[in-house]
Amino acid sequence: LRASVQRIFGNTEGNGVFLGKKGYLMEDFTAPSQERLDRTVNSMMNFAARHTDLKQYALIAPNAVNILSDKLPALAPATDQNPYLDATKKALENAGVTFVDVRDTLTAHKDDGIYYHTDHHWTTQGAYFAYLELAKVLGINSGSISYDKLPVSMDFQGTLSAKSGFRASEKEEMDVFLPRDEVPASVVNYVDEQKKTASFYDTRNLDTRDKYAMFFNGNHGKVIISTPVEENRTLLVIKDSYANSLVPFLAPYYRKIVMVDPRYFYDDLEELIQVEEIQEVLYLYNANTFYSDTSLELALAPSEKANLATAT
Repeated sequence: LRASVQRIFGNTEGNGVFLGKKGYLMEDFTAPSQERLDRTVNSMMNFAARHTDLKQYALIAPNAVNILSDKLPALAPATDQNPYLDATKKALENAGVTFVDVRDTLTAHKDDGIYYHTDHHWTTQGAYFAYLELAKVLGINSGSISYDKLPVSMDFQGTLSAKSGFRASEKEEMDVFLPRDEVPASVVNYVDEQKKTASFYDTRNLDTRDKYAMFFNGNHGKVIISTPVEENRTLLVIKDSYANSLVPFLAPYYRKIVMVDPRYFYDDLEELIQVEEIQEVLYLYNANTFYSDTSLELALAPSEKANLATAT
């Protein structure tokens, strides 16, 4: 009701969410302090220096407020993400981390439904376009598998609608991409929950408010995906929820993918890398979370065991 009254008086912002053109709700970007930015990026640079034997990549996905800026309401005081992405890209590449910049790719497809109208996530279509760009640097032949888009819900309503009060009755389509070709079946191990499944999707969540949790049943501290492929590649994905709709595209190319969400991960990352014989590391975040979250810095900090080994 409050949001409806605000709209009558021309207010197009509520709780940090802009009411954009063509029905898009877009969350504003909160710029990090220079200290916060330095601490996060320095932790990644220090991690890269300690693990020069690992191939390391970073994909920091721009949000709708960046790519769909032409759909912002007139004179919206949105903060530009690009200077922060540019600075992060420069610092990480100087440290030997390959920065996978998907801004041009997403901009080229900005009218192809790459973000939800009512939610802060990218759609599976948006994740797929980003995957195609990521595949180039990972050495993956993305053309070896083609996909069909399958609608799984027609009444998805995201968090930005609830947060702002705008478009409270808006419902939209939610899709998954299923391979047309036969691919090796993966086993998904939710380690902390001691549960295994043969699917990336938990369709029970389609009957709940948080339908996006259909992808990997939401966020977990540690998830291990095992796939019987010939090439013995192992990948550590340090991530937020944007990764949940992209990682299924990577699974057919890796013997093992270990997903770690630092917000819920309390184990020793250094030990995990050794135990799981990790060969590659991918940071996969959206910019809003990456620049506001403090858990990544803590997860990347050298453990006491690593400090002791270095001192010895």
